[in-house]
Amino acid sequence: MYDFYFGSREEIERDPARYLLTIKRMLPRWCNSIPDSEFLALHNLVAGCDLPPRPVFLETGSGASTLVLAYWALATDGELFTWDIDGVKLAYLRGVLGDTLLRHFTDANLHAHWKYIAFSSTSGYAGIPILREMGKEVSVCFFDSEHTRDVLMGEVDPACDVVRDGAILAIDDGNYAYIHHNTAYINMVRRKLGLPPIPEAPGNTGRPFWKEVEEYLRTRFRRVDHLEDTYKKTYPSDLFWSYFRSDRETMAGLAMEKTADLEHRFDAWQVFR
Repeated sequence: MYDFYFGSREEIERDPARYLLTIKRMLPRWCNSIPDSEFLALHNLVAGCDLPPRPVFLETGSGASTLVLAYWALATDGELFTWDIDGVKLAYLRGVLGDTLLRHFTDANLHAHWKYIAFSSTSGYAGIPILREMGKEVSVCFFDSEHTRDVLMGEVDPACDVVRDGAILAIDDGNYAYIHHNTAYINMVRRKLGLPPIPEAPGNTGRPFWKEVEEYLRTRFRRVDHLEDTYKKTYPSDLFWSYFRSDRETMAGLAMEKTADLEHRFDAWQVFR
């Protein structure tokens, strides 16, 4: 399916964003949950980052963002560590990367540059904390897993232990505010099973994630810069919203699509020790 001609080496290297976006737009919906504007914002942040030799990238949740981070891991002789409990999704992405990025980076061994872990990112034994055990120093993090504050902060906290000075940390769905469980996702599952929705539990909603993460980072680092990103300038005109309109409207009806504060769906910070 992905064995297409994407242009010459020179054309791809002249405009990698266009190349990566072309691949993204061929992904099936279940593997393509972030809008194009967010996808490109993540790419632009990495492209503009002062990366060290053989940088390390960290990702929770897999999908379109994996294309961006795997590309940069291959381009810089670095490593990407991805956590996702869905092993089938990881295996599917491995095939996509093999038919696309490895046709560009022809001498690369994907397994040497992409370590995917089909396990909980918050596990002390096989989650993000193992990067410290492995002596890794992370340059870029992207968090996009369960979308509850408990899980997100359970990822950000150990990531803070392994990021390098000047690292970038970015989050998806920063406008969510669930604390303990993602009520919207639970009710989507219940509806498919013919069960009535559960009410929002008292104390399960708090401040938006982007505010929680920024405040926490300021307790861990000497300096925290809330970065300008291209997403905030381009998301209103993003083709993604209209292309998947019927799906997004259904999600909004189940409160899975948070249309309020959409400007903060994606946010990123640079941290200094």
